Amino acid sequence: MEIEIKTIIDRIEELYECGLQDDGSHTRMAFSQADQKGRDKFIGYFKELGIEPGVDEAGNIIARMEGEDSGLPAIAIGSHLDTVPDGGKYDGVLGCMAGLAICEAFIKNGVKPRHSIEVIVFTDEEGFRFGSGLFGSSAICGKDLGISESDPDIYGETRKAVMKPYGISLEKIYKAKRKADSLHCFLELHIEQGARLYKSQMPIGVVTSIAGVSRVEVQVAGEANHSGSTAMPDRRDALAAAADFIGKLPELVNQYGNEFTVATVGSIRVEPNSVNVIPGSCTFSLEIRDQDEQLIRLLEERSKSSIEETCGKNGCTCRFKNLSYHRPGPMTGWVAGGIERAVKRRGLPYLKMPSGAFHDSIVMAEVFPTGMIFVPSINGISHSRHEFTEAEDIKRGLNVLLEAVKEMDNINLS
Repeated sequence: MEIEIKTIIDRIEELYECGLQDDGSHTRMAFSQADQKGRDKFIGYFKELGIEPGVDEAGNIIARMEGEDSGLPAIAIGSHLDTVPDGGKYDGVLGCMAGLAICEAFIKNGVKPRHSIEVIVFTDEEGFRFGSGLFGSSAICGKDLGISESDPDIYGETRKAVMKPYGISLEKIYKAKRKADSLHCFLELHIEQGARLYKSQMPIGVVTSIAGVSRVEVQVAGEANHSGSTAMPDRRDALAAAADFIGKLPELVNQYGNEFTVATVGSIRVEPNSVNVIPGSCTFSLEIRDQDEQLIRLLEERSKSSIEETCGKNGCTCRFKNLSYHRPGPMTGWVAGGIERAVKRRGLPYLKMPSGAFHDSIVMAEVFPTGMIFVPSINGISHSRHEFTEAEDIKRGLNVLLEAVKEMDNINLS
């Protein structure tokens, strides 16, 4: 069996039209008309195959192709259709299309796997609308979402109002939870969203784990004063203290981390934010990612010590607020091993590699046996209209996934 790549590419282009703006940008925000249009189109592709998808209490689309033994747990394949603002064609979409392509290949070749195959389109993976993502996968895994119907989105609309057209109510969302033994395994095909595969000219990445993420808000307090009449030695400049630490952050990562450790300050605001006033307050975000939970905690401690030392030298004080923490998500050994065997049968070179970006797989791996396959992103670009993956790389990834599904189908865990 081989995957028909032209049809998949055409469908990716069709989905991209759902959310394409007049200025050339593209946004398919979760719970938007563009998102619903894309979901409807995707459901239509399955109906053409004679499969009627359902939608669970969290808005996840689930299409099931029955196997020879319906009593066996299903092999699940999936990802998401929602995008970030001005996002690309492939992030998430490729994983959803991959599930469709696998089902199509089995049906057109008149072959039935032993296990049923479920294709899952997770709701609101990106999370930019409400500030927290992985909504659908978290619901399936029975996680506490920590949300309220009154939560405002970036436009001031409540979560209750935004979710109503999707038929989602928080009082019923717990019904989306799946039993751990309902899935044999979960597989996700995704573009790398980094440049390791592209730079090394490797067609396939076998994901070993997904990085954990610590996010902390740091507030540095100094003293606002006149910028023209306050001598440099007399200043308690909160921004200067913050900048001193931020400049040292790469050195801290190099000292305590490894090649996959990253730390980022991506948001800064100062008060009073005036051209002629020394900043009296500076608040910034600190994000740390790595595959090792102990290393994340170590870098947190060293960063806090460095900030406190810097503040002391600048006559400032600081305080910290933990925003969120996600533990690293190792992929399941036997699933990753099966993917490796699938790659080798295809005769392709590959890298075993971690993922620095979040995916629904990080949540699914907490409950279900999970594995991920990466294909290259040209120049490592993602979350951008310039995101691009070659058709040949997509074809390789799809055929590795097909091989992996056949591998998983023959693994007996009992």
